[in-house]
Amino acid sequence: MNTLSGQNNLVFTPREVDFFAQDELITIVPNFSILTPRRTFECIMGEFGPFQPNRECQVPLWMALALWKRKKCTIKAPEWMRPEFLQTVLELERSEPGNFQPLPFHYQEIAQFLFTAGTQESLPKEVFGDEEARVRDLVNLIQKTRQTKILQGLSLLQEAAAVKLNNLSAMELNNVRAFFTGALDEFTRHATMKDQAIVQAVGTTQEPPLTPQEEARPARQLRRTTNNN
Repeated sequence: MNTLSGQNNLVFTPREVDFFAQDELITIVPNFSILTPRRTFECIMGEFGPFQPNRECQVPLWMALALWKRKKCTIKAPEWMRPEFLQTVLELERSEPGNFQPLPFHYQEIAQFLFTAGTQESLPKEVFGDEEARVRDLVNLIQKTRQTKILQGLSLLQEAAAVKLNNLSAMELNNVRAFFTGALDEFTRHATMKDQAIVQAVGTTQEPPLTPQEEARPARQLRRTTNNN
């Protein structure tokens, strides 16, 4: 759920962005069933399930952690967090300076959640196994590479024009939003002042308007001459 994508004029704290990310879906494997007709949970944001032993389903991050802490499920690593996929993304980010690879809108928060939530109960080890350290390193390198590209793009911003940065994540977008809105406002202000100065300069070169006396003066008639020859 791209909660932040429509909030173009707001800048959030990292804690607020992380809060929005808690509604992102992740796959779990429950070890229980519930006695409802559809074997699902109904929440404000939707219906989740069905919950049946050894049957995968998707739930929000906050629900996955709550169930996992009660030993009611295991959490599966997202497909995009496989080391092979992350390695490919990193190589493409480095080889294509003008493009950002598509990743989940809250990829940074999801990764941080899986790396840090339930550390005392060894959640990261359970989710990633022996690949935990490699996945951490790859995600970190991807974040740093994308941040460098964003800063390079901002350094090329020289006039008020449409600025296009596709596939930015929630945290990346939030970090640059304040700069963009401020910078583009300044560009617009300077462009307006420049246009006004040009209009004023052109106005001073035009002939002054006629006075009321000059406007009331009858137009001079041209005398017609005849040739007597």
